[in-house]
Parts: sequence; structure tokens; C-alpha cells
Amino acid sequence: MGLLRKIGVFLVATALLAIVIQESIHFYRDGHLASPGLHADIFVTTRADLLGIEGTTKIYDARLTNYGILPATMTVCDYLDSGSKDMMVSYIVERWDSQLGGWKMVAEWDDYGSRLFCRPSFEVTETHLFRRRLWPGQSIRVGQVIPPERDGFQVGDYGRVTIFLRADGHRNESVSTPAFRIEQQKKNQGMRPLIQR
Repeated sequence: MGLLRKIGVFLVATALLAIVIQESIHFYRDGHLASPGLHADIFVTTRADLLGIEGTTKIYDARLTNYGILPATMTVCDYLDSGSKDMMVSYIVERWDSQLGGWKMVAEWDDYGSRLFCRPSFEVTETHLFRRRLWPGQSIRVGQVIPPERDGFQVGDYGRVTIFLRADGHRNESVSTPAFRIEQQKKNQGMRPLIQR
């Protein structure tokens, strides 16, 4: 076996081992395998110090990660927020509608999907779209859902975050997180926020 062939076999074996390790960690942490390429996940944390929300609440953070072997590109918005440079991703929050048998956008959570994405508003200025490259293994924070913060969800609903890779609102180039179950809702919807275990 020639030196080049040995190097090739070594590189392929190393790449396969890295993929197996990465998938094992992802399965252990999230309970599912990640598809090759761009993959969205929800990370759940809790906080007890949020203004206007009594007690401990769950926060659903959406992240997009490149699980492919090549860089992937997506369109994001670069902007200034009170003079600080920041970036936003085009996404919507959806709720499972059992009557329709499909996902429906939650209008109360439509900040970056269409209504405010890459538009000057409040303290957001100097907005412009640009293509961002995600390298293999690199993640980008998308946004978060805190159900007791706004209307739109009730206890027992299922939600997800759908990310528009071209920032155009078309689903043909979008990635969705796995569904997450809502365990709290806004107080004025007739029920106290509570965590069910």
C-alpha cells in the first residue's frame, strides 16, 4: 500500500470516527441523531429571576449547527443595537395545530420571521443582510422562547422554531427544531405559570 493511500485511509477513518463520536454525543444529550448538514436543536434552561414572571420558568433556546463536512452558508442580518454590533437570524415560532394536522405560526412570537427581521425598530439601526458561513461543528444562536412571557401558548401545546436559511420566509430552505412541550403559559391566559414534572 502506497504512502498516499495510507494517508487517505487514515483521513477517512479519522473523519468517520469524528462523525460517530459527534453523533453519539448528540444522541446522548438530545435523544436523537443529527442529520448531516445544518441541524437545529432546542436547549432547555431554567431561570427564577426574570422580570414579570413569578417562580422558575423554562427557557427554550434554539441553535443551528453545521453537522456537515463542508461549510454551509445562510443569510443573516447585521445591525447596531444601541451602538453595539449584533446579528439576527430569520425564524418563526410555531405551534402544533391538531385540528389542521400541521404547524402554525404563533403571531405573538413573530419578531424575526417577518415583522421585524432586518428592519430598523426600537434601538435597532443600520441593518443589512449578509451571507454567513458556518464551518463544520460551528453553531449559531437563533433565539429563545419563554412561554410565560407572551401569549400564544397554553400548557400542553407543542412548539418548535423554524429557521429560514435564505431569510426570505420560504420553507423550501428552512430547518426546524424538534418539537418541545409547553409546561407554562402567560398568567393572564387564565392559568398560573407552573412547571409540571
